[in-house]
Amino acid sequence: MRVEEDQDLVDRILAGDREAFRVLVEKHHERVFRLVRGIVGDWHRTEDVCQEVFVLVYRKLSSFRRDSKLSTWIYRVAVNAAIRARRRWAPRLPDPGTVHLREGNEDPNPSFEGEEVVKKLLAPLPAKLRAIVLLREEVGLGYDEIARVLGCSRGAVEQRLHRAMEALREIWKGRGGEP
Repeated sequence: MRVEEDQDLVDRILAGDREAFRVLVEKHHERVFRLVRGIVGDWHRTEDVCQEVFVLVYRKLSSFRRDSKLSTWIYRVAVNAAIRARRRWAPRLPDPGTVHLREGNEDPNPSFEGEEVVKKLLAPLPAKLRAIVLLREEVGLGYDEIARVLGCSRGAVEQRLHRAMEALREIWKGRGGEP
């Protein structure tokens, strides 16, 4: 969807079009879910945070200044909500690098084995570094857009991503190259 179409969606939502909001949620839910899950870890908590994210998006949409892409603004809301949730639930949350199965031993959001390896490697990182890696590698944002999501400079993004990658290399070495 082009930026103009996103702006049209915003206008329609602000005018009370509930269908437009449903379209916005459908368009962004998967990436928001993956981003939040990477920070929070627990599937059920991730669903809760995603609902919170879209409620916040709906409530605060009138404050969206339109000086960035709508997706950038939504990711910022998602990262902030996920980090807040992680802090709030940290003592009760399982390690984000573990697989969390629902009743009946079925993963509600099946992953590839490689995704599980990545989750295990990211788990020891602080939430803010985990978020920057996820925004770059999972969501596919460039440095400038990550800077807008996190509200920092491009240089800070480059520095944090470098620090995160160095930490990941150490984690990888510490595991002997094994997940």
